[in-house]
Formats: sequence, structure tokens, C-alpha cells
Amino acid sequence: MRRAHRKSKYGCKNCKQRHLKCDEARPSCNNCLITDRTCSFLELSTTLPVNLSGVPLARSPSSTSHSPTPNRLTPPKYDGPQDGSLGERYSLVHLELLHHFQSGLVETLGSNLPDVIPMIHHCIQEAFRTPYLMDELLALSAAHKSTLAEDRSSLFQTEATRLQTRALAQFNAANTDISDENYLAMFLFSVFLGHHVLFDTFSCLDNLSTVLDKFVQCLSLHRGICAIASQSWSNIESQIYPNIPIDSTPTEPSQFRQSDECAGLVELIQSGELSSSASQACRGAIDALQHIFDKERSRELPATRRITVIQEWPVRISTTYIELLDQRRPEALVILAHYAVLLHRARDYWAVGDAGSFLIRSIARHLGSYWDKWLQWPKQVGLSVGTD
Repeated sequence: MRRAHRKSKYGCKNCKQRHLKCDEARPSCNNCLITDRTCSFLELSTTLPVNLSGVPLARSPSSTSHSPTPNRLTPPKYDGPQDGSLGERYSLVHLELLHHFQSGLVETLGSNLPDVIPMIHHCIQEAFRTPYLMDELLALSAAHKSTLAEDRSSLFQTEATRLQTRALAQFNAANTDISDENYLAMFLFSVFLGHHVLFDTFSCLDNLSTVLDKFVQCLSLHRGICAIASQSWSNIESQIYPNIPIDSTPTEPSQFRQSDECAGLVELIQSGELSSSASQACRGAIDALQHIFDKERSRELPATRRITVIQEWPVRISTTYIELLDQRRPEALVILAHYAVLLHRARDYWAVGDAGSFLIRSIARHLGSYWDKWLQWPKQVGLSVGTD
């Protein structure tokens, strides 16, 4: 049953047709502003008591008022393009989100802003040329704002979803191959969408099965990021990450000091009963994970790197491993628990939060005591994690 609301006697036409309470804000009500509708208030022409000619305004003989007759202002003739390229797709709310992306959201990447500012500059410049990228940039900003503005949280959550949906529709409609003209926009779109989906995946940590279903979809999306990056990585790296140490291609193991965080996982796979293809997929996921841990031990990661590293493992794993995770294979879940250590270390990042500790604790509970041996290290590192 719909909740009754007080009727707005002077509401706009859209709100009356949609049976919504209009706040009667001018020049456009907030309901129309949020949903990108043309508010009927905008159609009302302004009337002002002006005398543009300097000649006294005429009065009808029967008039007893001494006030001048209002003259209706006529808008100037528009000779611009008629193809909709200058259509009003964005509102003041979106300007607020763009400003937040440049200020509030950037601050979440850490205090080493000189490394981040060039990347943000490229992102915004590219977004001005690519509508689907601008929509996803604003969607990510809205998602972040939803975690800060308690009184407007619902508004920003709704707008984040709407902008993401519109961005995906435009991206899919473009249906273009990667080229020198669009590779940067496609890569940035994939990265922003990846972080947005990561936030959506971990925004509600109530049920392991639901989180895993969302995370499998998130991993599939990151495979798309890998496909784009692999074709144009040298150009991407030189434009976006000139000062940020990040890599998306395998590095020689000898470059970093070897550690043993995943040694138990190798033993698990070797002693298991997985098929050859499944075993190979798990071993690839383990090697990629150990590679990241080795780099963490070999050098202190800057704030920006600690955040980007959570996307590095997802782009390295195979589709076969994703399928094993979707099937809830214990070996795949144990590997995921080790990846959750990276999430736990990035817990201050707004899109991650307590996801790492949640995954470790929930996977341990789901698998039972038989698998405790293989989960001992993740449970020790997850500081707040224990056995329930």
C-alpha cells in the first residue's frame, strides 16, 4: 500500500501526473531535477515591470492602477546545433558530484596527491569527450557520497544506480573495437565500473552466498578490464600512471624476495583431487596472489597502490577459476580467503570496508573445521577475525 502524502496544490505537472509530492522549488523542483525531467516551472516566462523604450507605458482608459503593465521577456533566437549534442543531460546535482569527484573522492586515495592529480586530470578530460565515461565517473562519485551524506544517502544511492545503468547502456550501444582514439576512455570506464561494482558487492555483508554471487560477476567484469589493458597498456601507463608504480603484466619472480604466504595453497592443490584444468586454474590464481604478496614485502606501497592492488589479482585470474568459485569449490574458496587478506589491508578504502574480514570469517564457517589447516594464515592476519 502506498504511503499517503500531503498533496501539493501548486506542484509541477510532472509531479502531479506521477502522483508525487512536489517541493515547488524554482526554477525546477527537485523531483524533476533528480530524474532529468523538464519541470513545467521552467516553462513559465518571467514578467518584469520594465520600460525598455523609455516612453511612458500606455494604460487602458478603464485602468485605475498606476503600476506599469508587465512586458513579457522574449528569449533570444537560438541558432546552435539541432542534433541534441548540447542536450541538458546533467543537473546541479551532477555538478555537485563532479566537484566531489575532484575533491572528496580524490582524498580517499591518500595524502600523496601529487601522484594522483595527473591521473584525475586525464580522467576528467577524457570524460568530457565520452558521455558513458562521464556517467560512470559521476555514478562512482554518487556511490561514495551515499556513504557520507546520511540525510541524502538514499538520493545518492538511487542516482548512482541510475547513472551506472545509463553509462552501461551507452557503452554497449557504442559497440566499438578498441582503437587509439577510445582505448583510454574504455579503460577508465572499466576501472571506475570495477570499483563501483566492488562497492556494490561489499555494501551489504549479510550473507556469504549473496556476496559470492555478486563477487563472481565482479570478477567477470575485471576480465574485461584485463582485455582492454593488455592491448594498450604501454600507452595507458604513460598517460595515467607516470608517477604511480603499478603493473598489469607478469614480472620475473627473481625481481622480488620470495615469501611463503601461499605455500600451503600449493600443497593443497597438489594433494587434492581436482581435474587437470581446475588444478592449473587454481595454481595460476595462487601464483598471481603470491606475486602480489612478494611485491608488498619488497617495498612499502603508497596509498594509491594499496587501493589499486585489490583490482590487480581479479584481472590476472582465469575464467576457469571464476567458474570454480561460482561452484563453491572448497579449494577456490580457500584461495579467495587469502585474497581477502589484501582486502583487509585496504579496509580504510570506502569501497572495501570490512569485506576482507567478513570473507575470511564466513568462508571458515562455511567450510568447517576440516579446512582450518589451510585457513590458518588468513585468520591470523585478519586481526578482528576469529572462529565463531
